[in-house]
Amino acid sequence: MRVPARPVAPGFAQENLAVPAVNALGVRQTVNTGLTSAQTVWNLRSAYNVAALNCQDAVHATMAANYGTFLKTHARELSATNRALDSEFRQKYGPGFKDVRDRYMTQVYNYFAMPPVLPRFCDAALNVSTALTTVPAGELDVAAANLLPQLEAVYLGFFTEYEAYRVAASAWDASYLATYGVPYRRPNANPLAPAADVPYGPGAPVVSTVPSPTVTGSAAPVAGAGSVPAGS
Repeated sequence: MRVPARPVAPGFAQENLAVPAVNALGVRQTVNTGLTSAQTVWNLRSAYNVAALNCQDAVHATMAANYGTFLKTHARELSATNRALDSEFRQKYGPGFKDVRDRYMTQVYNYFAMPPVLPRFCDAALNVSTALTTVPAGELDVAAANLLPQLEAVYLGFFTEYEAYRVAASAWDASYLATYGVPYRRPNANPLAPAADVPYGPGAPVVSTVPSPTVTGSAAPVAGAGSVPAGS
């Protein structure tokens, strides 16, 4: 009997990827859920920062320059947004609000930098980058409310695909692994690297092929990409 290949996770994602839960209303609870206007602008800025750093294909070459122009064009609004966010976090979390905000922003950067989603994120970010070049100063908040959901849709689609993969993989395990009890060829996160035979099933070690990116602080090190100082 010919055994079909085990389903592969979208984007060669790791087996134990944590997927944000969906609440009772069917809304997936991600870092972009339930944002204030200031958070929406800042999360868009953060996503743009990630794209400028990580989207390195030739087709994405304009984004780094566009990002620098974006920071200059909207410097006043970004500065005001930064102050508004500090005020919001201070009111909600008290004297320790800066630590809370830093942890949240680390989650935001890591979210947008997820390796399995990066190729499709970069394509979406290029469209957003182009749209932002036409946004005049003073209207960034309105644009962010329309553009951030375009980036978020990429991740929501990925999470839906990943959950479908889990169902398909579980069905494969039930049909074939329990019967034949042999290791399967697990693809490496890097499609150019060789796959490895790894045991699968109860008691098998968890093997992570996609390390989670580690971002410290509330901004990534790109020229002009630090937090916009208040009053600038």
